[in-house]
Parts: sequence; structure tokens; C-alpha cells
Amino acid sequence: MKSIPLLKTGVANIFISMAMLDGLEMPVLKFLVDTGATRTTIPKETLVEELGYTEDYIQNSKVFLSDDEKPTMANGSKADVYKVKAQRMNIGGHEIQPEYILTSDTITSLSLLLGLDILRNFKFIYDFDAIDDDAPHGRMFYEFREACITPFTKLGESFAYKISDSE
Repeated sequence: MKSIPLLKTGVANIFISMAMLDGLEMPVLKFLVDTGATRTTIPKETLVEELGYTEDYIQNSKVFLSDDEKPTMANGSKADVYKVKAQRMNIGGHEIQPEYILTSDTITSLSLLLGLDILRNFKFIYDFDAIDDDAPHGRMFYEFREACITPFTKLGESFAYKISDSE
């Protein structure tokens, strides 16, 4: 199993290559593994500055959520977010094509969160006793469920797999 060192607070960060909108590059982004988030979120600034999205593309392709669909924040409020079509992700050498990610025009503190829409494709365990110099607070071990993934395809090739809500 692959592993990620845990931070002092028990939080794990995972580095993910994510295709830019044009698919030509795959910058590496640091996501927070958030088992309490239903969907993966990316700040709008990151979409524009790191992944090549344009303001016009975002405005023309965004899909607003109904009040029932809006995620509930930890403080109980409803998040003012919307859906944007996501590009493929390379996680541990495997391709995942999320249906969409959530972003916002109004939430400036939105983080790069890897939510359950992606995490459901992992088997993972937290081991707070797996301590070493690189992980003084333990590790999160993970592996992909083989039924949910395919080897990562080269840029320009068609997607080999798409995650859907019907699984």
C-alpha cells in the first residue's frame, strides 16, 4: 500500500496531477484528504491560475446547485458553490475522471479538498502508530479498488474510465 504522512492534527495531504483545461500539462496540486466532504472542491483562483480555465469558460459552463444539493458546511450553513466539469486526475499512477468539481465565486476560503466522490475509489486506513522520520504523527495508507480504476492514459488518449454516481 502507498502511504501519506499525517500532519500533527491527523490531516493527510495528497499530491495529485490534474490535467489542465487544454489537456496539455498536468500540474501537481496538493489536496487535503477530507472524509467529511461529499465532493471534491477546487478554488476558482486555482482553476484559472493553475489549470488554465478562463472566466468565460467557468461562467458559461457552471451549473448551479439547488438548495437541497448545496453541501452543508461544518457550521451548518449551506455552501454557495456550483459545479464545473472536471478534468482528469492522476492519483498514484491511475486515472480518475470526476463527473465535476465544486467551486465558488463567493467563498474565498475554499480549499483543495479531495472528497468522497474520489475517496470512494480508495481502500485506506489511518495508522497513528506507523511513525518514522517522515511521518512523526503516523500515516494514511491507501490503495485503489481495482474495480474502480484503470492505468493512467497518456495525454491526448481517450479516457479509459469515468466515475459515475450510478456505481
